[in-house]
Amino acid sequence: MQDSVISPARRLAFEALLQIEAGKAHSDDLLNSEKIEKLDPRDRNLATELLCGVLRWKGRLDHVLSQASSRPWESIDGAVQCVLRIGLYQMWHMDRVPDYAAVSSAVETVRRHGPRGSDGFVNAILRRMSRERPWTRSDFVSRLPAWVQVSLPEWLWKRWSARYGDDRAAEYALALNRPPQASFRLLAPGLQGARTGWTASGIVPGAFVAEAQVRDLPADALLMDEASQLVPFLIGARQGWRVWDACAAPGGKTEILRELVSPGGYVVSGDSSIRRILLLKHRLGGTGSLADMIVVADAGARPPFRTQFDAVLVDAPCSGLGTLRRNPEIKWRLREDLLAHFHRRQSEILHSACQVVRPGGRILYATCSTEPEENETVVAGFLHRHTDFGRIRPEGPAGIGAWVGADGFVRTFPSVRAWDGFFAALLVRQSSDVGSPSGSRPSHDSQGSFPPGPDRRPDAGSRGVRLALLHGVGPCVTLAAVKCGQNWTWNGQS
Repeated sequence: MQDSVISPARRLAFEALLQIEAGKAHSDDLLNSEKIEKLDPRDRNLATELLCGVLRWKGRLDHVLSQASSRPWESIDGAVQCVLRIGLYQMWHMDRVPDYAAVSSAVETVRRHGPRGSDGFVNAILRRMSRERPWTRSDFVSRLPAWVQVSLPEWLWKRWSARYGDDRAAEYALALNRPPQASFRLLAPGLQGARTGWTASGIVPGAFVAEAQVRDLPADALLMDEASQLVPFLIGARQGWRVWDACAAPGGKTEILRELVSPGGYVVSGDSSIRRILLLKHRLGGTGSLADMIVVADAGARPPFRTQFDAVLVDAPCSGLGTLRRNPEIKWRLREDLLAHFHRRQSEILHSACQVVRPGGRILYATCSTEPEENETVVAGFLHRHTDFGRIRPEGPAGIGAWVGADGFVRTFPSVRAWDGFFAALLVRQSSDVGSPSGSRPSHDSQGSFPPGPDRRPDAGSRGVRLALLHGVGPCVTLAAVKCGQNWTWNGQS
């Protein structure tokens, strides 16, 4: 068999699926990897469709394959399962790929990478699928279990159908199986309108959506989902404000906040992961003109600040169920019991954030999740504990009212608009003076009183990474200190 039987796109899609199934990688990272980027456009599109298509429709694919297999599906080797899914997906969803090409590629792939003798098993199942093509029957999908029809885990379907009803839950789940819309913002305003195929958002200031996936954007274009771009605008930040972006990496929302508070204001960006904060540092290092700071600290522990902020953005770590268009593997990895873990962590972070909000200042709590445990329940628990805070309705950007519920919360639904599913709650610290920003401003003196310098190391909590400070002026952002346990690293060196 010649090497050409397995195209580069199919080989990379297979390798990527193996990594994802093993929990070693995420689809969005792999799709932006150097290996994928080096493919020619046709192979790159094929690899993307195979990888994302298999992950989106894995529930249906596995159901059909398990019915055709003489062995229990759970007992079949992972590499064989991946090969069968790729082969069946091409037959079922890609009319331009001949069945014989899908079968030949699958057999050769499993011959090289699967258990000995598995090529015959794969060949038999896929040839049977090619002959019978059960999905072409008019009543085929309607006879499948409801969660299989929409390709969801059974537990997740039951949650959504109980909350939304069967019809709305199915509409929502199927919407999440469609490819995401390409959206971005341009950091150099003069480039706006320079190309065809871009459409202004109409809701999010400065946001654009593309008619198709784009890879030839200007170097300073910030790829970011439209709903994700919306979140920073909900705070209502003004020029001169001091803002803490508590869970900032990879930095897209920080970029927008910078725009909103300049001139005269600043944004302190934080995250608990050194790896993610270095990505944030790289992104922020080339733009901006503010005296911005970056901290690596546990957002759920005591805040390492001696000042109060006009606003805090808590874009909390969550299940990510609102981003299934971009990260379809999440629905297969997530367990229902993990929602309680996210709830506890989110509640910790919100409690921490409120400690550095000035009277009259704001917290915007946001997740890219659909689940009440991570959203409404977190906010209700916070307000019960912190009676000096209350809910307010976001007043901007223009047109946001259509997405604000009677409870004052913002919810973006992918089934209504081609963006991710986000939840946002705007909270204000009660004060008789809620006008312009007030309270003591941080100083940037030679002693480094804000943020605290290496000679003033505050305790940021007991978890793993204690504190890291990245500080600088404008684009000159440098690593100052990192503490892991009892070990400090200075300026990037031990």
